[in-house]
Amino acid sequence: MSQLVEITINRVQVGVRHDPDADVFVGFCPRFEVYSQGETKEQALEAVTGAIVLRIGTAFDHGRLDKILRQAGFDRSTTTGAKVASPDDEFVAVTFREGIEVTEVGIRVPLGALLHQRNKECQH
Repeated sequence: MSQLVEITINRVQVGVRHDPDADVFVGFCPRFEVYSQGETKEQALEAVTGAIVLRIGTAFDHGRLDKILRQAGFDRSTTTGAKVASPDDEFVAVTFREGIEVTEVGIRVPLGALLHQRNKECQH
């Protein structure tokens, strides 16, 4: 059975700067080590957001999602009394150079996943 699983990451900082040599705007996200570009700031922001989604989706497809998220500063939360981070918590502090326009974006990554049925029935 196929199910849709979605990862949502709030408050991802993305920088945008103008590259005068190429005459394009470059969007980048140090947390996920991705870069992209566009003719306008808005296009660069949209392109780098799409690159983050692609990076996370590809990591899932190749069994590397845990590694990518840990490299980005995330840690597995537990359900046994540990503090669960709120959507407003910052996981990784990233400092951008002066003059870089920084925008916080929300990332939603839909992942197609196969749910394997177990042959054992629940026993009470």
